[in-house]
Amino acid sequence: MDTIKVRILTSDEYPLWDDLVEISPSGTIFHTSPWIVTAGNAAGFKTELLGAFHNDQLVGGCAIHSYRRGGIFTSVKTTVPLTPYGGIIMQPHESTKIREREKDEWIIIHSLISEIQNKKPDLISFTMSPQVIDVRPYIWQGWEDTIHYCYIFPISGTTLEQHISKNARRSIKKAEKSGIVVSQKWDKDIYWDLTLNTYLKQGKKPKFSQKSLFSLIDKIRNAQWGDMWIAETASGEAASAEILIWDRHMAYRWSAASHNDYSDTGSTSLLVFDIMTYLQKKGIGKYNMMAANTPHLAQFIASFNPELVPYYSVQKVGRVLRILNTMRSIFK
Repeated sequence: MDTIKVRILTSDEYPLWDDLVEISPSGTIFHTSPWIVTAGNAAGFKTELLGAFHNDQLVGGCAIHSYRRGGIFTSVKTTVPLTPYGGIIMQPHESTKIREREKDEWIIIHSLISEIQNKKPDLISFTMSPQVIDVRPYIWQGWEDTIHYCYIFPISGTTLEQHISKNARRSIKKAEKSGIVVSQKWDKDIYWDLTLNTYLKQGKKPKFSQKSLFSLIDKIRNAQWGDMWIAETASGEAASAEILIWDRHMAYRWSAASHNDYSDTGSTSLLVFDIMTYLQKKGIGKYNMMAANTPHLAQFIASFNPELVPYYSVQKVGRVLRILNTMRSIFK
């Protein structure tokens, strides 16, 4: 695989892209064209799908979102708010020989990042899915790498009550005794109110707009990609809520929110447990519970005894922005 041609895909070619996502080892729901287009438009970014072709066959690709930071610096990213994973996808390699497989994969990666770098953006940033473990091709091209973590729970074949910790079981029983009721329910307004309260108790504002959140919620519901679950008090007040989505690899705890007034009710523990029970009945093998990069969230999720799994981001900072960042660090 010596000759790779890279070009922007037309919208008519998006089904071809989605076929590649379906077979790619690193392809997720977040790589599909409907998700990419919806998330990019909601965030106000310019979104393009770059395809890598070998003998007129689509063998790899990368979705990119472009925007100007402060109206001056151009950034190119593979993820936008509410999209946790992106990066390059490739067709599975037929060879079992490591050297041959790596050579072909690196040619595809180099071709795609060269095409992006030729546009001379000030910042290029990729966040990979957990299935990607090799970021050497980027490092060897002078990119910086960062390791992140997520929690993945083994749904399939697990006796849930025995697997989770005593603290989690205790919180679940507390919620049940206090009359917390968990149900599948689509209510965007309740979810937004809980989201605002979640950020308020941290002294922050959401990193995404109501419009962005609602656009993706509508897409998830209409495409039947997932469900919204809400835990309510005995009096009918929303205590916590979560939105989960799924693909062929696993389910994802895409978004979660809770009300500070009911933080000690155990509602979120019961909510998570009921969702796990639902996913087990649905036949989904793994549940990506996210939340491993924030201390207080990690402590809560760890009580369910998931597996800690690394994933990576890489970035290339342009010369002007690199100098500016250096000056900022000097004069802090």
